[in-house]
Amino acid sequence: MLSEQQVRALVLERQFIHSPWNEGLPALVAHLGALQLDAIQRITRAHHHQLYNRLPRYREPDLAEAEQRREIFEYWSHAAAYMSMEHYPYARVRMDRIRSGQRHWYEKNAKLCRYVLDRVGAEGPLRASDFVRTKSGWWEWSDEKKALEQLFHEGELMVSHRVGFQKVFDLPGRVLPANTPISAATELEYGCHLVRTFLGCQGIGRPEEVAYLRREDKPLIQRAIENMLATGELTSHGKELMLTEQLEQSPARPARKVRLLSPFDPLILQRKRLSRLFEFDYQLECYVPAAKRRYGYFCLPILYGDRFVGLVDLKADRDAGALRIETLHWLEKPGVSLEASFHRALGQFARFHGLESAAALTA
Repeated sequence: MLSEQQVRALVLERQFIHSPWNEGLPALVAHLGALQLDAIQRITRAHHHQLYNRLPRYREPDLAEAEQRREIFEYWSHAAAYMSMEHYPYARVRMDRIRSGQRHWYEKNAKLCRYVLDRVGAEGPLRASDFVRTKSGWWEWSDEKKALEQLFHEGELMVSHRVGFQKVFDLPGRVLPANTPISAATELEYGCHLVRTFLGCQGIGRPEEVAYLRREDKPLIQRAIENMLATGELTSHGKELMLTEQLEQSPARPARKVRLLSPFDPLILQRKRLSRLFEFDYQLECYVPAAKRRYGYFCLPILYGDRFVGLVDLKADRDAGALRIETLHWLEKPGVSLEASFHRALGQFARFHGLESAAALTA
C-alpha cells in the first residue's frame, strides 16, 4: 500500500498541478474528464483559473478558440462543464435518458420546445434573449429559456459558443464535426469511462468519489468497477482503487512551490476527499452569510508542495489595475521560502489577469 506521502505525490502528479501539461488544451480537458464552468468572476472564471494552473502560456481566448475549432463542447458532467469532443458518445448517455423522460429541473413543455427548436433550425444560432421573455425575477428563467435548456440537456440543441456568459444554441448537425460518432456509449462503456477518467486524473480513489454528484450513475459505476477488477485493469488497496498501469509508476516528490487554486479546481472539488488525503478542511464562503465567514468571500487555497498552508481572499480591482488581497490566513507560520514562493505566485497570477501588481493587504 502506498504511504500517505506517496498518495499525495501521485494525486498531484496526475493533476498536473506542479508539473505543467504539455499536450495542449483539448487533451487536458480529455484527461480531466470535464472542465467545470462557473459564473462567479471575483477574479476570473473558474474554468480559466484551472487551465492557468496547468497549461504553460495559457490565455483566456484559448478556450473559446478550442470550442470554435470543435475540439471541446459544453454539456453537463457532474456540473456544467466543457468536455472533449471525443467524449461526446458518453455525454449521449445522459442526453438519451433526459429525452426518454428522466426529469432534469422542470416539466417539459413539448409545444414550446418544438417552437424553439423550429426557430433555431430556421434562423440559425440563437440566445435566450432572442426570444420573447416572460416577466420573471432574477432567479427565474423565462419559459423560452427553460425550453432551450431542456433541449440542450436532451441533446436536441448544443451550445455553439457563448457571448459574454450567455449560451448561443444551435442544432447538433451544425456544431458537431462530421466524423463525430453520434450513437451513445453502452452503459458498461460509460461506467468504465467514468472510472477510468477519474482514476486517470486523480491517481487513487474510492467508488463513492467516482460517483460524486452522479446519483443516477452509481449502479453502473459499481458494475464497471467489478468488471475492471475482474479483467485486471483496476487494483484495489483496501477501500482505494487504482488503475493497475499506475502501480509501476513512481511519482516524483512535488516541487516546493506555491499554487493558488480555484475553489472549483478538480483537486479540491470533493471536500471530504480533500480532508482525507491532505488533511485540509475547506469551504467556499461566498454562499455563507458575511457575519459567519471565517476566511473571506472567495478564498483560494494556497498549496505549497504537497501541503495546503493557507487561504487568500483575492479580488481583481480593474480600476486600480491591481489584484487586491482582501484577507490572508496562514495555517502554519510561513518561512522565508514559503513567503517568497507565495509572492512570486501572486505576481504571476496578477500578470495573467493583466494587472500590474498584487496590492498589499487591505484594511
